[in-house]
Amino acid sequence: MTRLYADTVRLKLESGNEVEAFVRIAANGMGRPKCLLLHGNPGSLLDWEQLLPLLAGVADIALIDLPGFGKSPRAGAGPEFMSLDRLAEYTIAAANALGWREPIFLVGHSHGGGVAQAAAAQYPGRVAGLVLIGTLGASAHASYRLLSLPGAAAVARAVGRMFRFELLRPLNCAILRAVMSDISSPEPVLSEKLEHELSSLSSRPEILVSMVHVTLGRPCRQLSSSASAIRCPVLFVHGREDALVPARRARPIHERILSAGGRSQFQIIRGGHLLINYQASELAKLVIEHLRNSMNTAIGNQQVGQ
Repeated sequence: MTRLYADTVRLKLESGNEVEAFVRIAANGMGRPKCLLLHGNPGSLLDWEQLLPLLAGVADIALIDLPGFGKSPRAGAGPEFMSLDRLAEYTIAAANALGWREPIFLVGHSHGGGVAQAAAAQYPGRVAGLVLIGTLGASAHASYRLLSLPGAAAVARAVGRMFRFELLRPLNCAILRAVMSDISSPEPVLSEKLEHELSSLSSRPEILVSMVHVTLGRPCRQLSSSASAIRCPVLFVHGREDALVPARRARPIHERILSAGGRSQFQIIRGGHLLINYQASELAKLVIEHLRNSMNTAIGNQQVGQ
């Protein structure tokens, strides 16, 4: 699970912040789409390990740890630094740091889908298309309602202190397995992934506070209100058995995009919330088809305009 980190780089953003990134670019990448992949909450660039080799043959790929997660430091201590708008700003800044000046594709999973959507609404000229996988919905799901309760950040800090004690490792492991069971359902929790998450939280317990802070400021309500501003092609992919963020919560955003004259497709496939881990092959086919269709449409529009 950690081998991608052996080849990561630290990108310096225009704001002075930094993010950890794994980049795979073809030697002659002319004409290939540029894709930036955004993980969920919690998560890291390692979440894309299954999907990466399936997409790298057709696109230039960058995976980043969003600030406050993985190995990327937070930009600031306050919750405002973890808002959708700030994370969207850092996402576009990461593309700039890579030298990607043309419109890019954003592929986001779960909360990363919300960040991708916010970036498309704020920076329409920079985003060529979206793929939103198990994305946040128009109303907050149960775990986000709990994380946004008053005092949740204090609880997260206390739990984070627990993760630092090796003597409490069996208890921490049991707690984490229970949480991850809900996220992985209906699939089992992989021992390798459980071990990685336990090690990550033990070394950086502040990630737990980031988990709380991204839920503040009513992000799901923001996504609902900003959906009408999206003009790039959008593909929603949701798991039929997704118990964490059921498809019915994301579908209203798809419908808002369509009602505003945008272009959006909604695909439901077998699986739960972690499609990027358990249904990578099927998911990759949908992503690649979306990239190609979007690129062909863009080329056709350019030719008509000439």
